[in-house]
Amino acid sequence: MSTSRLGRSEGLEKYWSEHLGDRPETDVAIKSIDREHVESFPEVADYPFDGQIKLTGTFAFEIPSRNNGSFTQTGEYEYRTASELFLVETPTDLVDAEDVFTDLNQQLASTAEIQRALSLPRDSFWRFIEEADTIETLILRGRGGTYDAAKLLSVLQYDDPVETLRTNPEFSDLRSIEDIEDIISAVDTPSEVDGIQDLNIDIYSTIIDEVKGTYWFCDRAADVWYKRGVLQLDAEDVDAREYVIQLFERDVIHGGV
Repeated sequence: MSTSRLGRSEGLEKYWSEHLGDRPETDVAIKSIDREHVESFPEVADYPFDGQIKLTGTFAFEIPSRNNGSFTQTGEYEYRTASELFLVETPTDLVDAEDVFTDLNQQLASTAEIQRALSLPRDSFWRFIEEADTIETLILRGRGGTYDAAKLLSVLQYDDPVETLRTNPEFSDLRSIEDIEDIISAVDTPSEVDGIQDLNIDIYSTIIDEVKGTYWFCDRAADVWYKRGVLQLDAEDVDAREYVIQLFERDVIHGGV
């Protein structure tokens, strides 16, 4: 599965060239640059960046080895000029996207440095999460404590959610949350809850610590993982990958402006 780490950079295209990496102290070098226009998917209504230019290509990363030697691994990058999203796809665990970002930033002007920890507007990010077809993990932190809202969804599928919470060991970690039974009881018709949008969560007093969700496009899956500013996208199919990126650009990047 292809794994991409997401960052953002303002005006990166002005500095992006195959001369990046010419400095002897860097381990990363840009090997190719292609330019093409992004076409919006009809499945992503009101996509705001139709026609934006994206820069794509490969990079080489030098990895030290024993006996003062080194070897090279290649990866792929993508920069979307209107949304300012920058994606790095590393081929193996031997190349850490964090190291690639660090090396690139050493060669870029300070105004174009790649932001590795994304600051996401809470309400906009919620809209994006609600677009997921399934949520495997949703760690929330609020006044009542920290809990996995995905487990809360599971509790609500039972005939008696409150009694299930009290007696089922699978949900024991939820019991320590302040007012958790009140939260469950506040849901009008638990059996009809389809997603997190039905939980009546006060998003403005709730911090999203971690999310793992799956988005489907034409029977192809794309997985998104977020934790403490780090956002990662896993997708084997290029169209499923593009679909999720366009959702993210619409809901979070444009929606947060």
